[in-house]
Amino acid sequence: MASGDVGVTRGRPRKTETQDALHGIMRAFWQNGYKATSMNDLVGASGMAKPSLYAAFGDKEAMFEKSLLHYFDCYGDMVFGPLAAAEHHYLLDFQELIRTVGYLAADESTPMGCFLFNSQVEVAYGSERHKALLADLGQARFNAIKTRVLKAIDAGQVPEEQDPDTLATFIDGQLAAVSILARSGGTKTQIDTFVETAMRALPSYGSVDLETTDSFTLRQ
Repeated sequence: MASGDVGVTRGRPRKTETQDALHGIMRAFWQNGYKATSMNDLVGASGMAKPSLYAAFGDKEAMFEKSLLHYFDCYGDMVFGPLAAAEHHYLLDFQELIRTVGYLAADESTPMGCFLFNSQVEVAYGSERHKALLADLGQARFNAIKTRVLKAIDAGQVPEEQDPDTLATFIDGQLAAVSILARSGGTKTQIDTFVETAMRALPSYGSVDLETTDSFTLRQ
């Protein structure tokens, strides 16, 4: 995906065990937030003894940063892959993007909400390191959206006078909004209605038939 220089360093030794532990750590932070997650929570989530946990991932702040990168690595291709491929009309791609973020944030198999958006709210007045990393990840997300908008303009799907930054900012804002809706207990019907309303605000709305999907199991 279009993520700039942001990525996860994948080490060779004990790769599977380390990745499994990191996934557990990520889910603990995602579920509880940074401040409310204790070291005992991280020990339990990782399945590692505290000395081994520190040796593998560093302190709590470093674990949180690695968790954010791991989240981006885990879900980035699923969420932003269609934008990079640009195989469909831009309206279909952005409908799928907003809907996927909403469905994922409400999916019963994961903690509620988007880990990145949840964290941006929590650390707004916190660690400068965390804010800088989240800003980088947010910029990578924005860049992926803007790149797809530019392709849509080049393809004549969006009027050429449309400012790409303005449209990308609007779409990025819809991702944050649908994540909050899902985190607050929004139903599938509410998420679908939100997506439809957001789509109506995009240039060229009505030029293609939009689609429906039932690919996620949402909380009831």
